[in-house]
Amino acid sequence: METFPQWVVILIGIIVLSRLVALLARRFDLSSISIQLLIGILLGPSVLNLLGVPMILGTWGSPSSGPLHSALKILAEVGLIQLMFLAGLKVDWRDLKKVVVTSFSVSAWGFGLTAASVLVLTRLFVDDWSGALAMSAIMSASSFGIAIHYFSERKVRGSRVENIASGAAVLSGLLAILLMIASQATNYAAVHGAFKMTVAVSWFFAKLGMFLAFTYFLTSRYLRLALKSGFPKRPRQMLIGYLLLVASLYAWAAIHFGSFAAVGVASLGGGLLGTSNLEVKERIANGLESTLALIPVGILLTVIGMEVNLKAAESSISFLAVLIIVVISTKLIGYWIATTKRYPSLHERVFIMFGALAQGEMGILIGAYLFSRGLLDPQFFSTGILVAVGLTMVSPLLMRIVSAQLRQEKLNNALFERGR
Repeated sequence: METFPQWVVILIGIIVLSRLVALLARRFDLSSISIQLLIGILLGPSVLNLLGVPMILGTWGSPSSGPLHSALKILAEVGLIQLMFLAGLKVDWRDLKKVVVTSFSVSAWGFGLTAASVLVLTRLFVDDWSGALAMSAIMSASSFGIAIHYFSERKVRGSRVENIASGAAVLSGLLAILLMIASQATNYAAVHGAFKMTVAVSWFFAKLGMFLAFTYFLTSRYLRLALKSGFPKRPRQMLIGYLLLVASLYAWAAIHFGSFAAVGVASLGGGLLGTSNLEVKERIANGLESTLALIPVGILLTVIGMEVNLKAAESSISFLAVLIIVVISTKLIGYWIATTKRYPSLHERVFIMFGALAQGEMGILIGAYLFSRGLLDPQFFSTGILVAVGLTMVSPLLMRIVSAQLRQEKLNNALFERGR
């Protein structure tokens, strides 16, 4: 048990370190996401084991080992709200609708091949289908919040390829949630029977649908009233009230449905605000991306890195090696097939492929949710988290290379057209 001065000093040190590496990454044009995840891996059980127990984000109500563990978890959850709210706020949903067919094709091919391949592979190592479905859900998910955060860092938001990659990430996340529910349903049917499973799943979807409808009604109603009288005259007060509304709905969703529903609420809230009041959209985004405001997001990325446990994954090194190869190859093959007829530019196709590659926060939260319900044992949970975090670290680095080549290609095309 840490003493009060000890855990406060460590917490301040982690906060300063996570923000410092982000500033240094920006200074040297590197990915702050990758570096902050790496810092978390070094602080976690793989190397320093700072907390002494695993840090698992998204297991709401789980006991904490001490005040430092609790403080980091709270800050990470605040960062998760901010990350997903900003993702929903920054995306131009009107442009996203224009590429929904292509995004669905990219998502369907990548998700379908990955989910089926991982399901078959995991079934060779586990005895039940629910565990195999659980691992398949983690590996087939795609990052939305972290991807948008990185697009913003690289200043490539708004392009068609970025919209397709973002749309594919959203759709893959939704499909992964359905696969997660299928894993729970399979386990429930094995214990209680198919009829009770059908009733339980039906009630779950009905309750979730009612909640999302209620959320949409409250937030859209608030925005309509605020735009008529509040935002122009009292923008700060209206914004604070709106953020409190989103935060309360987020907490409600997390308690009753899990972190995946809470992530959806935060993204929906940001999206509604962004489409309802375009004048304040950029101002709010800039305010929430200030040096002080981005501290919780840095803590979130560090905590995600602290979930990686290389020592626990050593016992399944053969499964880990095959899993990495299968996930990367099936995702890239699926994305390649989906973009074959739509993109003559190789760089644009590769950008989409790498942009939708990482599991990000969705894979992490789905894994934690299923682990907390006993559908994954510690060994396979550690393996899944390791692959998810690893791909999330590598994806921005690959996207950085491709985005530079893509900008050069557009410049060359512009010069060619000007020369004609």
